[in-house]
Amino acid sequence: MVAVLDTIHGAGLIAERMRERGIEAEAFEVYHHLPDLSGFDLIVAPVHLSPRNPAHEEARRLKKRVITHHRAVGDLLAGVGDFRAFEVTGTRGKTTTALILALILSARGKVASHTTRGIEVWRKGKSEAVTSGLSIAPANVIRAFDAALDIAAAELVCEVSLGGTGLADFGVLTSFAGDYKVAGGSLWASTAKLQMVTLSKRGSKLIAGEDVRISADLTFGPGPTGSVECDGREILAGGERASLDLGEGLDRNSYKAAISGAAAAALAAGFRLEEVASALEGFEGLGGRMKRLDEDGISVLDNSNSGLRASGVEAALDRIGGGGRLALVAGEEAETVCEGMNVPDLIEVLSRRRHDVDILILVGERLAPYASGLSAFTAPDLASGLALAKAGLGRGDRLISCVKCFR
Repeated sequence: MVAVLDTIHGAGLIAERMRERGIEAEAFEVYHHLPDLSGFDLIVAPVHLSPRNPAHEEARRLKKRVITHHRAVGDLLAGVGDFRAFEVTGTRGKTTTALILALILSARGKVASHTTRGIEVWRKGKSEAVTSGLSIAPANVIRAFDAALDIAAAELVCEVSLGGTGLADFGVLTSFAGDYKVAGGSLWASTAKLQMVTLSKRGSKLIAGEDVRISADLTFGPGPTGSVECDGREILAGGERASLDLGEGLDRNSYKAAISGAAAAALAAGFRLEEVASALEGFEGLGGRMKRLDEDGISVLDNSNSGLRASGVEAALDRIGGGGRLALVAGEEAETVCEGMNVPDLIEVLSRRRHDVDILILVGERLAPYASGLSAFTAPDLASGLALAKAGLGRGDRLISCVKCFR
């Protein structure tokens, strides 16, 4: 018998799929309850579960075998589907790298992707949403595999939190920069993400950013060990180079690392360099990732995403350009989004750059106490913050959206 631990939502899908395979399994919520684990042979626990969690402690006391959700999902789905699978993890750039990779791969055929934006189907560089609002926990890789089967995808790209499941034909480790602690502060995120390596299947290929400092089949980045690099104008790989004809309004600096990683993964999968460059022709950016828009004459820089940091808010302020009044919507929709925003860092940036902003709107409960000191308005969520900002702006003005949220 197998006990799957987490929230009921997180554990339930894995337990359900196990039962479909004829395995006796039960899901347990372990953040507010202590289940009786004595009758179970195997415990499946999320890698982020603190070792001090009572259920986790009980499993160890009973000397139960414990594996991660990542390992369980990989074992359950091994051999499923005839598509090629790509998994992307890392401390930075996961979503952007995964989405650009899906875009490139779709030049050859139908691609399914699962990221913080949800599950999407890609055809010739264009995407269509299938499901939104899903986390990138390993359990949702099950849903992504199901979606890829349903649409007869040629390839599947999954953004996975804290490691790989072992299902990938091509695994991508984007970066270990800005490492942080998980599992109640007992484990570095980079260590958890190395499941991409420890669970990898025979014959798979590993693509890694330079700062990961790991022996990989292909390394990307601007330094001496990077075999693939995008400088914003060209992609360089193995002594070859291909020019990029990207969208005029694209903030190229914001996308160099992600294009480098996506290009490296596509090259490892057999794409030609010119083919990669051609797939990116006219690329204008992704919503929520330094995406420039014009909305009713207001120039909008959309940088609201799940990986947002205080440094991303400052980068948006640096890149907005001049002209008209400026409104900034900043904060978090929920502090649980990918570890939440680092509030002290954000307040430091906002205090230092307050003179650059005409209208400041803080989003989220944790930011509200700082509103008075910053002469700011408050809003409960991104949509409300944007509506409030636009009410104070007119044609020719500027708006920056920097809210940490699932997008």
